Amino acid sequence: MIKKIFSTFSMRFASAIVNLLIAVVISRFLGADGKGEQGILLTTIAFIILFDNLVGGASVVYLTPRLRLKNILAAAYIWSLFISILSYFILYFTNLVPSEYQLAVAILSGMCSIISINSSILIGKEKINQSNIINFMMPLLTISILYFLLKTSINTTVNAYLIALFFTYFFCFILSFKYLLPHLNKFEKPTYSGTIHTLKIMLNYGFQNQLAHVFQLLSFRISYYFLEYYWSKSQVGIYSNGVSIIESVWMISSSITLFQYARIVNTSDKKYAIKLTETLTKYGMLIALLALIPILVLPSFVYTMIFGPDFKDLNILILFLAPGIWVFNYALIIGHYFSGIGKYYINAIASGVGLAVTIPSAFLLIPQYGIYGAAISATISYFCTSVIVLYFFKKAGGKMILFPNFKELKDFYFNTKTAINSKLR
Repeated sequence: MIKKIFSTFSMRFASAIVNLLIAVVISRFLGADGKGEQGILLTTIAFIILFDNLVGGASVVYLTPRLRLKNILAAAYIWSLFISILSYFILYFTNLVPSEYQLAVAILSGMCSIISINSSILIGKEKINQSNIINFMMPLLTISILYFLLKTSINTTVNAYLIALFFTYFFCFILSFKYLLPHLNKFEKPTYSGTIHTLKIMLNYGFQNQLAHVFQLLSFRISYYFLEYYWSKSQVGIYSNGVSIIESVWMISSSITLFQYARIVNTSDKKYAIKLTETLTKYGMLIALLALIPILVLPSFVYTMIFGPDFKDLNILILFLAPGIWVFNYALIIGHYFSGIGKYYINAIASGVGLAVTIPSAFLLIPQYGIYGAAISATISYFCTSVIVLYFFKKAGGKMILFPNFKELKDFYFNTKTAINSKLR
C-alpha cells in the first residue's frame, strides 16, 4: 500500500513542481495581468471538463470493473464531443472569455476530456502508474514548450500558453491510447443498445459525482470571476498563484485517494473500506500539516524573487488560506470513501453546502477586501464542507481520527523507509 501511494505521490510532487514553474514563467514574462488571464482561461477549461465528466469522470473508474469497456468508451466519447460543441456556443453567447480564445478553449477541453476518460479506465484497471505518467507528462511538456515560446520571443502573449497546451494535449492524447489499447478486446464491439444503456448508467452515477465536483470547483474558483469583476486581472493573477502554492499540499491527499478509490471500487467489504479510509486519513492529515509549515514560514521576498514584484503579498494571502486548505484534506480522503461505494450524492451535498457559503461570503468580502476576502471566503467554505462529510462518515460507522499514535508512527516510518529504498533501487 505505502509503495503504491509513494509512487503516486512522487509523480504528483514532480507535477506540482512543474506546475509551479509554469506559474513562475507566466508571472515573470507576462506579469500579474497575464497570469490572471491565464488563470481565467484555465478555470474555464476546468469548468467545461466538469460537465464532460458527468459521463467521463470518476464514474468511469467505478464502472470499469462492472460494464463492457467498449460501451463505456463509446458513451463517454460521444458525451465529450457533445459537451465540447455545446460549450463553444455557450462561450460565444456569454463572453466568459475573449472571443479570440473561445474555440481554442472548447477544443482543448474536449481533448483533455478524452485523455481523462482513458486515464480513468487505467485507474479502474488498477494501472495507476500509467495514469500517473500521463498526468505528469501534461505539465512537463507544457512548461517545456511554453518556456521555449516565451524565451525565444516567438510568442510573448497568453497565446503561447494555449499553443503549449495544444501540443501537450495532442501528445498525451496519443499516449493515453497507447496505454489503453492492450485492455481492449478486439472481438468486442460496442452496440447501440449497450452504449445507450451504459450512457444512462454513467449519467446516473456521473451526475451525482460530478455535481459534487461542479459545486466544489465553483466554491474554489468562482472568486476568480469576482476578483476580475470587482478589482482586476492582476488581482486574479496574484490570488491564483497563492492558491496554486497552498493547494500543492493537496497532492498528498490526492496521492492517497487515487490508491484508496481504486481499492474501494474493487471490494465489497464495507468494514475494510472504512478501516482503510480511517488509516489513510490520519496519516494524510499529519503529512499535510507538516507540508504546510515550510510554506507558511517563507518570507515575502522569496515570492517576489520567484514570481516578480507584483506578488509581494503572497505570504499574507497564504496565511489566510492555510487553515481551510489543511482541514479540506479531511474532506478529500473521507469523500473518496463515499465515491468508492457509489454514494456520490453525499459529496454533492457537502460541496453544495460549501458553495452556498462561498457565494454570499464572496459577495460580502471580495468587493471590500479583495484577495484576502476571497481567501477568507474559501477557508469558511472548506470548513463547512469538511464538517458535512465527517457527519455522514460517522453515520456510516466511521470514526474521526486526525493523527496516528506513536506506535503507528513508528511502523509508518519503517514501512515508508522500506518503500523509498525499494523505489530508489
